[in-house]
Amino acid sequence: MNKIRVFESFSGYGSQSMALRNIGVDYEVVGISEIDKYAIEAYEATHGKVNNLGDISKIKVDDIPEHDLFTYSFCCQDVSVAGKQKGIKRGETRSGLLYECERIIEHCKPRYLLLENVKNLVGKKHIEDFNEWLKYLESLG
Repeated sequence: MNKIRVFESFSGYGSQSMALRNIGVDYEVVGISEIDKYAIEAYEATHGKVNNLGDISKIKVDDIPEHDLFTYSFCCQDVSVAGKQKGIKRGETRSGLLYECERIIEHCKPRYLLLENVKNLVGKKHIEDFNEWLKYLESLG
């Protein structure tokens, strides 16, 4: 079997890659999207040099390498109980950056999607926002 090609958006220090490694998945990271300089340093210290395409809102989808697995652990500040509780609002909140993933999913059509976030994402206050995302995914089949 060929390696699973992974594109990690909101990659942070690469926890998704770490999880894949820890469970024995044969994978190759073809690119990431990260803007925090300390997260990028941590990622590269842990995983080695990587193709960082930068700010997810500025990525041209044609520049994203072909991949099988798209991970998107989008900003949680607006849904976390420790955060400001503003929700997932397109163009209004940091957590609203989730909607930047639509362009990538629709253009690249990865075989697998992996979303990781905080427990409160499915809490009473934010479940409608999350359900809207699920409806979007269902509309894609």
